[in-house]
Amino acid sequence: MTSVTLEQVNDNILSLKQEVDEIKEFLEESNFELADNVKVQIEESRKRPVSEFKTQKEIEKKFL
Repeated sequence: MTSVTLEQVNDNILSLKQEVDEIKEFLEESNFELADNVKVQIEESRKRPVSEFKTQKEIEKKFL
């Protein structure tokens, strides 16, 4: 069995901490506002009646 020193464990923990900090920073930066044209598209899609949408079975028939 391989032995591990406390220094190696500490280095690994510091590396993990740095990676988590980078992930947190990325997630915080990704809280951008939607573009106006995207907001308009969302509103338009919400106005469409559900009957216009295709069912799961219809999609599967087309692609499977």
